[in-house]
Amino acid sequence: MVEKQIKVLIVDDHSGVRTGIKKMLQAAKDMVVVGEGANGAEAIELVATRDSDILLLDIELPDQRGDVVMRHIHDRYPEMKVLAVSSYSDRNYIFGMLENGVSGYITKDEAPMMLLDAIRSIIHTGRSWFSPHVLKNSGIPSIEEQTLTRREMDILEQLALDRSLEEIAAFTGMKADQVEKYLKLLMNKFEVGSLTSLKHLAVRIVSQRGTQDGT
Repeated sequence: MVEKQIKVLIVDDHSGVRTGIKKMLQAAKDMVVVGEGANGAEAIELVATRDSDILLLDIELPDQRGDVVMRHIHDRYPEMKVLAVSSYSDRNYIFGMLENGVSGYITKDEAPMMLLDAIRSIIHTGRSWFSPHVLKNSGIPSIEEQTLTRREMDILEQLALDRSLEEIAAFTGMKADQVEKYLKLLMNKFEVGSLTSLKHLAVRIVSQRGTQDGT
C-alpha cells in the first residue's frame, strides 16, 4: 500500500530558493508540491484555495512580515501546519512566529540536511519541530533536557566524532547489532527520521554538555 503523500506549499520571494526546495521534495516519494508563491498575499491565497498539509514559509517577504502572514493563517485555518524556513534565527524572528502559531522553524542553511525530517515530524507526530540552531538561539526547552544514560551518551559522543557502526561497537564493547538498536532508540527518543539528523543532534548535545561540564 502506497503511503499518502504529504502535500506541500512553498512561499519564498526568491525563485532559486523555491527551486532548490522543490528539488529536495521531489526526491522524497512521500511528498508532493501542490503550490508555490512569492509573497504574503499569495501564501494566504494558497492556504485558502489548495488542498495542502503544510506550508513552508519564508519570513522576510516583500509585502508582509512572516509573523503577520502567520497570524492571518492561524486565525482562519488553525489546523494548517506552517514551517518557517528563514535565513534569520534571531530571537525576535523566532518568537514572532511562535506567538502566531507556527509549527516549526528551520534556517535555510540547515534545510538541505533536515527539511524532510522536519516536515515528516510535524505531519506525523503533530508536534512542533525546531532546528538545532533555532533552539540554541531561542532558549526553547531542548533535547539537552532529555535524560540520557551513560551508554546513550557514549554512543552519541562516538557518533559526534563521525565514528562508524563498527568503531562505536568496538569502543562500547557491544556488538554491531546492539549499537544499531541503540541508534534506533535514540532516533525515536529525539524524533528524527535519519541517522544524519541524529548525528547533527549528537554534535550539539556533546558540545553543549561539554560546555556545561567546563570541558
